[in-house]
Amino acid sequence: MRERKRGKICLLFIGCLLGVFALRAERAAALTRSEENTIRVFQLVSPGVVNITTTSIGRDFFYNPVPTEGSGSGVIVNKSGHIVTSYHVVQNSSHLEVTLADGSRWQASVVGTSPSSDLAVIKIEAPPSQLKPLQLGSSARLRVGQKVLAVGNPFGLGQTLTTGTISSLGRDVRISQDVVIENVIQADAAINPGNSGGPLINSDGEVIGINTAIFSPTGTSVGISFAIPVDTVRRILPGMVSLWPKLAAWVLAVILVAFFLRWFWRRLHPRVH
Repeated sequence: MRERKRGKICLLFIGCLLGVFALRAERAAALTRSEENTIRVFQLVSPGVVNITTTSIGRDFFYNPVPTEGSGSGVIVNKSGHIVTSYHVVQNSSHLEVTLADGSRWQASVVGTSPSSDLAVIKIEAPPSQLKPLQLGSSARLRVGQKVLAVGNPFGLGQTLTTGTISSLGRDVRISQDVVIENVIQADAAINPGNSGGPLINSDGEVIGINTAIFSPTGTSVGISFAIPVDTVRRILPGMVSLWPKLAAWVLAVILVAFFLRWFWRRLHPRVH
């Protein structure tokens, strides 16, 4: 009897140990809320991020034409096929090709640019069913320390996710000898060549910026990246997508100039009563 009791006690003890180990393994395998949020946001936004391959014509030592390729990222903004990217991604390119998340490839054309903001809009003629536009959020209430995610095409490796936090706001960044972009977002999410034009995302899956540049002595990520605020994108996007805002602005400018010239002419030639 005693041996049976000892055997039962041993089995019970072994069962308890196995239960403890199983519980620990389950806890180790469980995801944190932050991880679950990151996974959910990536699954939500990745279909709306595209890879952009550019071809430009350079010259060799003997001035012969030599095609060179580059890469970048972009954000689908509507079902019509408009994609927002960085201006320097498509600058001087002679051929553009967009690869969607489903692997399909489409030729693209530039429909609008804003070099002073390092933004451009390109367009593809893909079926609306294959286009997954991303939701543009707001950059007005961003805070330092806020979690952000970046999805893009670094070094040609499409659908790559990196995470980080907002490091600073309101930075002024020189991206070329002639262009200084004001009020950009600084983040520490790893950004590398090929990420330019891709989205900076908040925890709700909304686009809060367009990744534009990195600060690096080596050309690779050192934890300092910059993004154009999405409110800037919202402000200039209609003018890049449609001709009507530009036409309306020109008409208004012509009307104002005409009124000024009429006023000026009357001042020079007052009527005598």
